[in-house]
Amino acid sequence: METLNLKEKILNEEKLYENKLQQCLEELEQLIEDFKGRAKPGSRPGSLKRKASQYLGKGVGDKLSKSELRRLRAKANKMRTSGNKAERKRGIQLGRQVSFAFNMRKE
Repeated sequence: METLNLKEKILNEEKLYENKLQQCLEELEQLIEDFKGRAKPGSRPGSLKRKASQYLGKGVGDKLSKSELRRLRAKANKMRTSGNKAERKRGIQLGRQVSFAFNMRKE
C-alpha cells in the first residue's frame, strides 16, 4: 500500500515537472522569436529614445520634444561632472547623442 502511494506521488511529481518544463520551453521559443526579428529604431540598446525612457521615464516609441531634449542635455551635463568614471563616460556619450538630435530636429 505504501509503495503504491509512493509510486503515485512520484508519477504526479514527474507530470508536474514535465508540465513546468514544457511551459519553460514554450516561453523560451517565444523569446527566441522576439529576438529573431529586426530591431526597431527605438528599441536598440544605445538609442537616444531608450536612454530618454530610462532617464526621463518617457515611453520608448514617443518622439522627443525640444524640452525633453533640453532635460536630457541637463542630465548629460550633470553626469559629466560625476566622480564615477563610467558615469562620466555615459554622460559624454549621452551629450553627443542629444547634441546630434537637437541639431537634426525639424522645426
